[in-house]
Amino acid sequence: MHHFLLARLTTRSPHFGVLCHNAILFFNSRTLSVSNTKHHKGDTFNSFSIINSCGLSPKTALEFSKRLELKNPDGANAVIDLLGNYGFSETQLCSLVKKLPSVLLSNPDKTLLPKLKFFRSIGFSPTDLPTFLVRKPTFLKSSLEKTIRPCYVVIRSLVRCDKEVVSTLKNGLWHFNSRNVVNNSLPNIEALRQLGLPQGSISLLVANFPSVTFMKHAGFVEAVEKVKEMGFDPLKTSFVMALKAFADISEASWKSKLEVLEKCGWSSDISLLAFKKHPQFMVSSESKILKIMSFLTKDVGLAPEEIARCPALLKCNLEKTVIPRFAVIKILKRKGLIKSDLKISTFIKISEKVFLEKYVTRFQSYEPLVLAAYKGQKSN
Repeated sequence: MHHFLLARLTTRSPHFGVLCHNAILFFNSRTLSVSNTKHHKGDTFNSFSIINSCGLSPKTALEFSKRLELKNPDGANAVIDLLGNYGFSETQLCSLVKKLPSVLLSNPDKTLLPKLKFFRSIGFSPTDLPTFLVRKPTFLKSSLEKTIRPCYVVIRSLVRCDKEVVSTLKNGLWHFNSRNVVNNSLPNIEALRQLGLPQGSISLLVANFPSVTFMKHAGFVEAVEKVKEMGFDPLKTSFVMALKAFADISEASWKSKLEVLEKCGWSSDISLLAFKKHPQFMVSSESKILKIMSFLTKDVGLAPEEIARCPALLKCNLEKTVIPRFAVIKILKRKGLIKSDLKISTFIKISEKVFLEKYVTRFQSYEPLVLAAYKGQKSN
């Protein structure tokens, strides 16, 4: 695993040589012989070079080089080998060390290995685990027995399987703290169960929107009350989507967006009906809503009421989805290849792959302009 580090060192710019020279003035780095059988005999490197190759500042690199020298510099080799055995690429290793230099000070067998084994045991794949730990390296600092495992037990009690636990961990942005998980998530989910939400909806919330699941209970209850007041059915997944929206939108932002929609021609009743149909569109920024509404009314010629029938439009990407798809549909309608009264939701709410198969590939032999229009709009 360390060969790539040597390669990076030997191919660096002249600035790197200056950096090493300056560091040597302060730190008498020791060359380490690598005894691991995975390495070629005679290969050598030093701890300062390992850290510096990952893009740390000279000051930080020097600090950790000294700490490694005092502790056990050979341990860094073992850490690199262990992470490599668990699927870390060269780039991922450098990213991890840059974010968490202290990982090189870890005891590979007693500290790192049990955590890596645990995450693999609950369903992290060999490719997913390195990506996950590079994004959230603090998991490698947390105690397995005091924090990680207890939190796993709590999350597992909220969902249906380990796969959903993995999804929860991958989607969560919170600082991993067992007390917060227990204190917030358990009463939050209990409140939903009392309302009669099915386990499928609860799993949807926990696995996909952990930031809502683990928010403070008072704020969670407030969001739940708003969803109830709007008349959402607890038995439908739209209840969860509305809860996510209210958890993300402040009262002031909600009122401001309603005012924006009113300026675009929607009455308050139309806005609320659209929200019930597709709650997540209200999470979009005001500027995004205005841009899409302007395009649809001025360029496409849609009436505000038509847009309200497919509020998912306001959550789409204008340049990558809305404009290219409407360009294709316009051509197909003009040539009589599809119905003139085709519902917007029919071609907006499908994946790009399905859209291409259904409205581009299918017709390009009849109308070559279709593919050209789609590609042209996508590249603009």
